[in-house]
Amino acid sequence: MRISFKITGASCSSVSLVEPVVSCNVISVIERVDYSAMQPSIPLGTILQNRYRVLSVLGQGGFGRTYLAEDQGRFNEGCALKEFIPPQGSAYALTKAKELFQREAAILYQIQHPQIPQFRATFEENQRLFLVQDYVEGKTFRSLLNDRKAKGMTFSEAEALQLIQQILPVLHHIHSKGIIHRDIAPDNVILRQQDGLPVLIDFGVVKEIATRVQSPETAAEPTTVGKFGYAPSEQMQTGRAYPSSDLYALAVTILVLLTGQEPQELYDDRTLTWNWQRWAKLSPGFSEMLNRMLSYRPSDRYSSVSEVVQVLQSVMGTNAGLPSATAGVMGTAAGSLAKSSPVTPPLSAPVPAPDVSHMQTMAVGRPAPPATSAAARGSVPRRASPAISTRSASAWDNPLAIILTAVGVAIVAGIASWAIVSALRNSNQFAASPHRPLTLSASLPQPQAQPLHHRHLPHPRHLPPLHSRQNIASV
Repeated sequence: MRISFKITGASCSSVSLVEPVVSCNVISVIERVDYSAMQPSIPLGTILQNRYRVLSVLGQGGFGRTYLAEDQGRFNEGCALKEFIPPQGSAYALTKAKELFQREAAILYQIQHPQIPQFRATFEENQRLFLVQDYVEGKTFRSLLNDRKAKGMTFSEAEALQLIQQILPVLHHIHSKGIIHRDIAPDNVILRQQDGLPVLIDFGVVKEIATRVQSPETAAEPTTVGKFGYAPSEQMQTGRAYPSSDLYALAVTILVLLTGQEPQELYDDRTLTWNWQRWAKLSPGFSEMLNRMLSYRPSDRYSSVSEVVQVLQSVMGTNAGLPSATAGVMGTAAGSLAKSSPVTPPLSAPVPAPDVSHMQTMAVGRPAPPATSAAARGSVPRRASPAISTRSASAWDNPLAIILTAVGVAIVAGIASWAIVSALRNSNQFAASPHRPLTLSASLPQPQAQPLHHRHLPHPRHLPPLHSRQNIASV
């Protein structure tokens, strides 16, 4: 079993190793018991609850370990198992731990944010409590900082601004639900490999449970929640945390990434001030904002994320030398405070500012207004930019109507052309044929001549007298 101690306070002068104290003539010793050292780790390959197969150990804290496992009930999807080992030898502590664990897990289960791992379930096995949540693949900012320090580099101001802009909407989301993270540090922010967004992990739920699990006959101070140097004094000394406490820890995280130094090297406990300017040169507005977030008294800090966002917007307006991509991220962060669902570009690859045209909008088909002189423009009062009037619906705006009209015109033109060509051909044929007299032989029947022997001639005695025949002939 490993035990660590922190001495706080003595005769109104600060003798704490990390944080100052304000109480006088009080010396309190906070005992932190590493319960995980009392229990061996779970062997790799073990299947818990007939579902979760342990693959590796991701980390170890004072109250348990975090394992990487595969969920056989979700097609072997990767998940993180956060272990909490309650104090042994006390039935009250075990019962209280189970009660608080279930209640805190139910609160965290309600958090729905793309930059926070989703809590899935809780279970108990072998007097250990487990919390199941999504596994985030990527590197912590502690690992990223170590990689840069090996090359003699740290994070730039533009990268620090982008990180704080992407984390602020996450803090606003959890603060709106009455949840304080309590443990913001480079180790608990992962740059997700999938999309390059920072993900906030390792909420202080387990440590919070540990502070409230005490035997009735024990009057010792509760175990503090938070990392030394990152958590503010009120959180380390009294266990109380506010939204400004998370903002304090976020500012310390930003300074560590900018300077490459640990908080103990940046904080002067004699003057109660942060001396980081020798390691990083920042713009005046950003420096002033960080210093206020790092104020010793909670009342001197920004009380909410919304106040920080407003100040950060003004900082971005005055920092003309910073990349324009951070300004776009700032607008996204401010808009996401109401929606609690930020959509921000990845830290590793800043998105360039869109190439927006600055030409004046003009209606299509209308001639541009003639240029006027400066005097004429000065004499005429400027009006607001007129909006383009919406034209009434027309049949020519319908592509189907245009196609049908064109087809109809083509058909009519074809028929007319055919009629003209036919008429010309008939006239040419009539002109080429010879003129013939009209005869009725085709229409009227001709009398047929009868043979002579068929004629019935009159008998001579029946003929009239000769003189009568002559008269008839004369007639």
